[in-house]
Amino acid sequence: MKFAKKSLHGAALVALIATSSSVIAQGDGMGLSDAQTSQVTEIMGPGLDACSKVDVVYRPDCFQQVYRNASRQLGSNAGYWEAEVALTRVGRNLYNFVRSNTDRNGDKIKAGGFRLKPVTAESLPEAGQIYQDNVAKAEQILRGGSSAEQRYFKPIADLVSKYATAIPR
Repeated sequence: MKFAKKSLHGAALVALIATSSSVIAQGDGMGLSDAQTSQVTEIMGPGLDACSKVDVVYRPDCFQQVYRNASRQLGSNAGYWEAEVALTRVGRNLYNFVRSNTDRNGDKIKAGGFRLKPVTAESLPEAGQIYQDNVAKAEQILRGGSSAEQRYFKPIADLVSKYATAIPR
């Protein structure tokens, strides 16, 4: 019985080491993974695409919701801390803008799984400025990390860049 117990503990230790080694090899021990990156891009890609197709007065609210949801995917993974902060900043700043500039007379719509509030037409240039400045900072952070971070953040940065001008100034 003692031998079987020791063998079981030994086998568990070998399995743990093998699993750790593959994780370290994939993300240099930082918690980075293709699966985590994929989860974020699967939220952002379709979400940003849907947002870019709604009337421009709804885009600030739509984009803030996509960035918020994407950043929440990263909240429990310390390896993605910089990416989470970058995406959170975009979402939070748009949220604050929408909150201050909502067109109270405009209709809410549903798009991309979100209920969207319009901003006033007069505030659109400022919305575009805030959005473009924040996504530029986010892209800089996402592309400026270690080589391991750059590998795993690149698909996220590419999406940020692709929709960087979707709210015109």
